[in-house]
Amino acid sequence: MYIDSMTKMNISLLAIFLMFVCNLLLLFSRKKAGTFLGIILKILAFLMLLIVFGMILIVLLV
Repeated sequence: MYIDSMTKMNISLLAIFLMFVCNLLLLFSRKKAGTFLGIILKILAFLMLLIVFGMILIVLLV
């Protein structure tokens, strides 16, 4: 399957944005350390990073 360069660029920009959001989630969850909300935010940030990793693999390998 071929993805044109413009689509790859858009996927890369979206991945960068999601990494920024993950960073903000982790910063906020550290302020809520030990609470249920903090744990949920850390899990959400980790899952978003897995999605970002998949997006990076798509851009590199397709």
